[in-house]
Formats: sequence, C-alpha cells, structure tokens
Amino acid sequence: MPSRVLVGVQRVSGRGYTAPVPYHPGSSYPELAQVPVGESNHVYDAVRRAFAVLGLDAGNHGTPSWNPLGAVVRPGDRVLIKPNLIWHSHRQNPQEWHAVITHGSVVRAVLDYVLLALGDAGHVTIADGPQLDADWRTIIERTGLDEVVADCRKRTSTSVQLCDLRDSWMDVRGDVKYGETPLGGDPAGSSIVDLGETSRFYGFAGEGRYYGADYDDEETNRAHQGSTQRYRICRSALDADVIVNIPKLKTHKKVGVTLSLKNLVGVNAERNWLPHYTVGAPDDGGDQFPARTIRTSTEQIGMSWLRNAADRWRTTAPFLRTAKSAAKRVWGDTQTTVRSGNWHGNDTCWRMVHDINRAVLYSAGSVFPAQERKRTLVVIDGVVAGEGNGPESPRAVHAGLILAGLDPVAVDWTAATLMGFDPNRIPQLARAFDDSPLPLASFAPSDIVLFSDNLEYRGPLHSLSPDSCMHFEPHFGWLDAMERR
Repeated sequence: MPSRVLVGVQRVSGRGYTAPVPYHPGSSYPELAQVPVGESNHVYDAVRRAFAVLGLDAGNHGTPSWNPLGAVVRPGDRVLIKPNLIWHSHRQNPQEWHAVITHGSVVRAVLDYVLLALGDAGHVTIADGPQLDADWRTIIERTGLDEVVADCRKRTSTSVQLCDLRDSWMDVRGDVKYGETPLGGDPAGSSIVDLGETSRFYGFAGEGRYYGADYDDEETNRAHQGSTQRYRICRSALDADVIVNIPKLKTHKKVGVTLSLKNLVGVNAERNWLPHYTVGAPDDGGDQFPARTIRTSTEQIGMSWLRNAADRWRTTAPFLRTAKSAAKRVWGDTQTTVRSGNWHGNDTCWRMVHDINRAVLYSAGSVFPAQERKRTLVVIDGVVAGEGNGPESPRAVHAGLILAGLDPVAVDWTAATLMGFDPNRIPQLARAFDDSPLPLASFAPSDIVLFSDNLEYRGPLHSLSPDSCMHFEPHFGWLDAMERR
C-alpha cells in the first residue's frame, strides 16, 4: 500500500478562459523553448504549476531539462488524450458550452507536455465519442482543437490526430430518433472485451432488465448475462500505453459527478451495450424510478410501447414526437422529473463506469487482462465547472480550479470533496475501493495528500477545512443524498 497518493490543486488567476486559439503559453518557459509565446494564458500557467507542485521531475524544475510527464509518458508511446466533448452546447442554452465540455486551452497545455515527454517519437490521439446526436464540427470549432492540432503538427514530427470515435450520427428531434448517418469511427477500429466474472454486473440482480442507450433493450441484455459481460471498446484506448484523461468538473444525473472515471466511458464503441439503469422501481428490483406510483407505472408501460414502436416503424417518428410532447404534460419533463435512473438510487450506471475503466486500464491491445495496468494522468478542467442538471444542462460555476494527479480515483475523490460533496455517499467513488482482481484503487482515501501553491490546499485531504470547499448543487435527483454532512 502506498503511503501517499498525490493530487495537485491550483487556482487559476483571472476569470474564465481568456487566451485566443491556439492557446499559446503567455510566458516563455525554459523547458518549452520551441513553443511560441502568445497572450496572457492563466490556464496554461495553472496546468504547468499543477505538474510542478506534484513534484514531477522536481530535480530539473526551472531548467531546460524539466520533463514533468517523463515518468508517465515515454518516447515511442501511444497516448490517448480523452477530453469530455459530450455535446456541442448546453441543452437549453445553445450559446453556452463552457460548463459542458473540456476547454481547448486545457487540452493544449497538457498536449505540449505530452509531446515534450515523447521527444518526437510516438503517437498522440485526441479523441472522444460524444452523444450520438452531437455536432462534432461545432464542438471542434468552439474548443479550437483543430487549430491546436494543426499548430502542434508544425512543431513536431510526432503523429497527432483528432478523432470522433462515433461510428454513427443520430438525427434526434424532440427526443425522438428520426434516423442515423454512418460515421468513420475510430480509425484503429474496435474490439470486444469480456469482463466475465470480474464485471460489476456479474451476479447483479438487475440482469435481464437493463436499459441501454437505444430502443433495443434486448441487445443490451444479450451483452450482459451470467459470466458473459461484454463491451466493445475503441482500439485507440485499448492499444494506448498511456491514458491522459481531461474531464470537466461537473455533476451528473445518474452517477452524481462526471469526472475522470465517468469521462472514460466515451471510448466505448457500442452505446447500446452500456446498461444505464434497471427497469422498474426499488420495490421490484429496479432503479428507473425512486418509487412505484400510478404515474411511474403508466409511464413505464407507455414509454416501453413508444420505444418499441420507434424501433419497429421508423416512419412513425413524427407521430412519436407529438406523442412524447403530450406525454411530458402528463408524466412531467425530464428537466424537473426524476426518471430513467436519474437519481441517487441508480445502482446500475456506476457499475458500467467501473467496467469500462477496468476494460481499458487492464488491456494491452487485444490482451485482457494485461499483466500491467496502463499508466494514467488526470487533469480536471474546473476553470468553469457545472452544477445542477449535469452533464448536459448544468449551471456554470466559475470555480477557477485545475486538478492533476496520476491516479484517477484519487483525483476524482479530491474533486468531489472540493465540490462540497461526500465521496462516501457516491457509489461510483466509494465502491472504487472494493476488493477486486482488477482493482481501481489500491490505496485508502486517507492516503490522498494535496499539494498546491495555495496554503488551503496543502496536506492530507481528510484534514481539509470545510471552508476550503465549494457548495455545488447536485442534480435534483441527488439532493440531500451526496452533500457533505
């Protein structure tokens, strides 16, 4: 057991993201002498300082030889950089996106240090699989990632590519699927990983009643039955030597918070194999609704009929859109009504999150489980964060934070704590310490130690003053269920 697991926490001076694309550093740093200098860039500086306070390559800090990621990223490595690019905007406010997706300036700062560690020998893929109805072009324009990649290609012989991992785009109008358009998907392809008895779903009571991401729930349940627990994962993740996870700091309706563990779900290549909830209410072993009432019972029957109709007769989409609009007046709108596993009693979705992380971290190409766990780096974009109805409709919180560390669970546990939540009350985090042949955490929460330029963020996490934590509001389905008591 390690005596300490380190997490760097840095405040970003200034408000929001101010540097122009492609987000050059605002100062000349000795280790990055070949990198152009641009306008003031507080985000870049905060990422750099987060690496420094972690003590990465401490002996060379301040010199041209400083290589903070050298122990994580090695020359010749295949590196996957995974930002959170879930959707192109806030669902209710098309002009707002800063609280929804990872900002390009954070990706740029991390990318420069990844390239420094690779030393012109290796391969970098910046990739995500957004929601199936997301507009990739708008995402890339808003984040500036296409210009970031183009700029880096001018300065390095290392292969750097930007990739939409989806193999289809879905035309959705009024929450109804009208059709699909094929996309290229991961250029490296995908492979099936079967977790078998190491899966969080092995022996779970919800078997046979899972609902995934599409109308065909039979497909979801065929992938998860008994000792067969299958996921189709993009090869860019499976083949990677290093996973660099750059999530957004925000809340989530099904798992409480969406940080690095939840962010990795975006490398999945078959959405409908992902159990999102178990149909029904707790009194019959489900977690779709908090309780069985006349409203939820009629909704369960009605929505099941509508989904089956949409799956069988795609030409009925306009009728179904009208029917769904009418149904909202009877059963309530999802923005205000708890349904679809969007509450703290969801005992299904966190299991899927853990499974995806194990499938990726313990794979070496087509080998699963691999002898060694992948190397990881997490940098959380909390400059503008999100609270409330996350992950797609959060309210913006100007938290001004960058968090960094080498262990995903430690960084996520720290982030949730700083948001004002109790990680022990969030199964996605609390159950990460369960015994397993493929452990997600091999330490205790009491081993997490914070390092920062700010005195309030130094020392053991469990000794952190409550006054140093913020007060994020959870998704309404998690109110009074995850806050720090």
